[in-house]
Amino acid sequence: MVKELYRYKLQKREGLILKWDHGLGEIAPLPGFSKETLLEAETELKAWVLENRSPTLPSARFGIASAQRPLESVNLPLCALGSKKGFPTVKLKTGHLSIPDAIHLAKDHLKLKPRLDCNKAWSLEQALEFASHFKPTDFDYLEEPVKSEKELIEFSKITQFPIALDESIHMDWSQIPSLKTIVVKPTIVGFVPKIPLKYRLVLSSSYESGLGLIHIANLAKGHLPIGLDTVFQDDLLLNPIQCSNGEFVWEKSDPVIDFAKLCRVL
Repeated sequence: MVKELYRYKLQKREGLILKWDHGLGEIAPLPGFSKETLLEAETELKAWVLENRSPTLPSARFGIASAQRPLESVNLPLCALGSKKGFPTVKLKTGHLSIPDAIHLAKDHLKLKPRLDCNKAWSLEQALEFASHFKPTDFDYLEEPVKSEKELIEFSKITQFPIALDESIHMDWSQIPSLKTIVVKPTIVGFVPKIPLKYRLVLSSSYESGLGLIHIANLAKGHLPIGLDTVFQDDLLLNPIQCSNGEFVWEKSDPVIDFAKLCRVL
C-alpha cells in the first residue's frame, strides 16, 4: 500500500493531506482548540507510515480513517455562519460581544430561530441577563454559553434554554436537564461518537480545507443543517463546494484535489 504525506497552507490555515492508495484524508489540528499541534500530528503520521505505530492523536486518527472511506457527492442542508441571505438556519457567534450587543444581534435574527455560540465566554450572571430578554423557544440552541461546567448545569436548570455542547462534550450529559444537541468536530474529537437518540447530532468544522469538509459532510446523517459554512475561497478542491440557498453541495471529481498546491513531506 502506498502512503504519501503532503502539507498545505490556505490563508492562515495549515494542515496535512494523507494519500493512501486511492484514498485521501486531512489532518489539521485547530490551534487553541485541538490538544495537539500540527508538528505533533505530522510526527505521529510519519511514525505511522514508516514504523506502523498506532496513531493516538485525534486529528491523525480522523485523517487516517478518512483516507479509508470513499468520497461521495454531497447535497445537505447547511447552517450559515453569520448573516447570509437565503439560509433558513443561522449560527451567530456572540462570545466576543457585550451582552447588549448580543441581545440586539439575536433579536435581529429571531425569525430564523438562531443557533448561538458563545464559546464559553460569559459568566453565569451575564448569560442569565441575556436569557431574561428571550424565551427558550426563541433559539435552536445556545452552544457553550458559560465558562464552566458548573455554571452550565446551573444555567440549564434555571432557564431551561436548549443547550448544545461542543468544547464540553466530555462532561456528564445527564447533568444538563435542557441539553438538546451535541456538536461534534471530528478533527478535534477524532471520530463521530454514538449519540443517544434523545439528543441531536450536528457535525461541525474546525476550519479544514474543502477535503476535510467533504469527509465530515459524508458522515452527516439526517436532515439537521450541518455546521460546515467555512469554505476557503482558495481551496484545494478542483471542483469547489457550493454554499448557497441553505445547501452544502459538492459534486465528486477525479482527481479530487489540486496536488500542485501541496508540498510533499513524505
